[in-house]
Amino acid sequence: MVEHIWEDLLSEQDKQVITAAGYDEGGAASWESRGVGDNPVVLVIDMQRLIVGEDVPILEAVKTHRTAMGHIAWEAMDHISEFLDTAREYGHPVWYTRVVPSSYEDPHHEDLDIVEPIVPKPGEPVIDKTYASAFYGTDLLSRLVREGIDTVVIVGNSTSGCVRASAIDAQQNGFDVILPQQCVFDRIEASHKIGLLDLWMKYADVVDVDEAVEYLSSVDR
Repeated sequence: MVEHIWEDLLSEQDKQVITAAGYDEGGAASWESRGVGDNPVVLVIDMQRLIVGEDVPILEAVKTHRTAMGHIAWEAMDHISEFLDTAREYGHPVWYTRVVPSSYEDPHHEDLDIVEPIVPKPGEPVIDKTYASAFYGTDLLSRLVREGIDTVVIVGNSTSGCVRASAIDAQQNGFDVILPQQCVFDRIEASHKIGLLDLWMKYADVVDVDEAVEYLSSVDR
């Protein structure tokens, strides 16, 4: 069984409530929030220079870009890079999002580029967005429907922001959602853990990256 990273935040009562109410086994009681389909896409959220930054401690990274996460991002990127290679090996599509803040007049500014270690392969789409959710104001939903996708595997950042917003919108639009916990990250550790806990209880299946790889291999295209 996966060791979830939020366990150290829970009181004994919290743990008992989760078990007694069935969140550990069934997720949300009001809708189906657990389960996987057989036609997944891997959605890479906002892995850009202004957010990733250099591979330095975050307090150094923010001196260059206030949004940069430095080593926190690079540590996750090691897992993300390997996971994307695995997805491609099994023939699953990999799609990217790119946030274009209103403060950038040039949408092609180098700060907005996907970082080199996980740059998209030829033919892999990059969907520009302005807000947190990958669905809001974009054609992502129509793309998913057109391709017959039933499961969205989300990697990237930030757990409490764009990952959370995208995961909730994906679930509420009828898709199964998987979050490999080593492949998402946040600048604030508490936000990361609590965000994953909330998503796991209500909207998504939060799994170890090895479990996500096993899933991809089980639906090999």
